[in-house]
Amino acid sequence: MKKTLITAVSALLISAGGANAATFTHANQSADAQSSYAHVQHNSNYGQQVNQDITGLEEYASVASVIDPTSFTTRVTEDNVSNRVILFSDNYGRTQYKSVFVKKTGLLKVINLKGGGVVLETTVKVDAPQKPEVKPEQLGSTISNLPEYKTLASAIDLTALTPVIVSDNDNNRTILLKDANGQGQYKSVYVKKTGLLKVINLKGQGIVIETVVKEDTATPAPEVKPEQKPEAKPEQPASAISSLPEYNTLAAQVDLSALTPVVVSDNYNNRTILLKDAKGREQFKSIYVKRTNMLKIINLKGGQIFYGAAQ
Repeated sequence: MKKTLITAVSALLISAGGANAATFTHANQSADAQSSYAHVQHNSNYGQQVNQDITGLEEYASVASVIDPTSFTTRVTEDNVSNRVILFSDNYGRTQYKSVFVKKTGLLKVINLKGGGVVLETTVKVDAPQKPEVKPEQLGSTISNLPEYKTLASAIDLTALTPVIVSDNDNNRTILLKDANGQGQYKSVYVKKTGLLKVINLKGQGIVIETVVKEDTATPAPEVKPEQKPEAKPEQPASAISSLPEYNTLAAQVDLSALTPVVVSDNYNNRTILLKDAKGREQFKSIYVKRTNMLKIINLKGGQIFYGAAQ
């Protein structure tokens, strides 16, 4: 009898232990399932944050003046009453740039996270109305009334380029110059307060010109009256420019014997000469930067043929 009672109690204890173990295992499985669901939800929420549209933000135009946001995946990682932080990642998910916008002061910083440091630090006026972007189909004549136009046109050939004003505020104006394929070739940055103009070759040649534009260049040149002599007469021979510093280099690159030079611009910054054939058709153009002694020669039928120091 005693032996039978001990056996029954042992069986009861084993059954209770098995039930508890089953309950514990079930609880662990439920916790794991909830954890996995939470992880999936977190990843799902993260996926919803990428490729955010930032074109309507106050700082967008200024950011677009130094980088092309459309070539990156944009994600707003912080946006509160004080500031907003945007990350710009490449196709491999690697973060390349970061912008930090302080809403109260309008301060904006754009930082190159791959070692380039701060590429832009400016103040964005939040209450300033956004100016419409110039459409790509607009021609170079649409910027001809700007103060920096003459200096810009003397530094690069605008005939085959389309200007797009990507930023124009109280502080500065940025113009992107695109080719027939819509690819950016040059960028100009004009600081309105100081008149400083910087023209940058986006294909690796760096700064083409950096100079101060005088305010009087913004006013249209007075009409040449009949009794006034033009700056350069088309009928003058090539020898008329033989005393210029750039003449020898120009003559070494172009056969001047059948061409007529016309000096279309000559100021304290640079000098531009057009070379025409016997029928008055423009064949070549030279641009000489006086401060740096750099000369650019362009075949108007085939592109640039020389860029370097005048000998």
